Amino acid sequence: MPLEKTGDILRHAYTQGYGVAAFNIFNYETIHLAIQEAENQQKPVIIGFYPVWQSYISLDVVSAITHACAKTVGIPVGLHLDHCDDFAVITKAMQIGFSSVMYDGSHLPFDENVKNTQNVVKAAHALGIDVEAELGAVGDASNIEDFADRDKFTTVEQAIEFYEKTNCNSLAVAVGNAHGNYIQEPTLDLPRIEAISKALNIPLVLHGGSGIPDDQVQEAVKRGIAKMNVATEYHHAYYLAVKEYMQVSNTTNMYNCANDTQTSIREFLACKINLLHP
Repeated sequence: MPLEKTGDILRHAYTQGYGVAAFNIFNYETIHLAIQEAENQQKPVIIGFYPVWQSYISLDVVSAITHACAKTVGIPVGLHLDHCDDFAVITKAMQIGFSSVMYDGSHLPFDENVKNTQNVVKAAHALGIDVEAELGAVGDASNIEDFADRDKFTTVEQAIEFYEKTNCNSLAVAVGNAHGNYIQEPTLDLPRIEAISKALNIPLVLHGGSGIPDDQVQEAVKRGIAKMNVATEYHHAYYLAVKEYMQVSNTTNMYNCANDTQTSIREFLACKINLLHP
């Protein structure tokens, strides 16, 4: 089926109390496998793309592959531009078929983040495209302070003001999460997630989903998280599958490698999809 609006996918998840996995991809295989496994599980999925990776694969190619793969399945598929503060890149993504974009101004002063998000929302909504924004400091999981310092967390009061001024479709929050490999087990501020969710009544997004304990993820979904980004763990699962295949196989045929590593990668994908949507 054609791509669906990411906002529609997330609104349904939010109102029905489940979460949707957003897998950050970097090539054909990571797109194809995520969509095919979501179809196998009969659950929606979001394909996310981090624009820094354009040096390897372009926005146009990502869009073309995702649209083509989505047409072969019967489950909702969204295509999302992840963390971006470049208006030119955001504009291009909107023009070539991304169903949502993320303007990330979380590193800016509050008022500047609001102003820039407003501009993106105005342009995106005119085209029927959804906008994810970020408020709070979702930092690096290699730095304990980035996910343990509550002064960096999203506050309910600022979240209310931010949403009322920007009208974003979803909000990524800092609640004890961070990007990359955690150097110690994170502890999500679950009451804070619930409080923000009740105050805004829009889908919340959890970045840095790789490495957060499963029980915390499931409780976060119950309290308002409708989308969780999975990048680090997905890439690691892909790498391990290829590495293990190369170590035990006598072939140098890359087709065989790509084909024969699908099973273990899809097992990982199924676990994440079903974690969020039992």
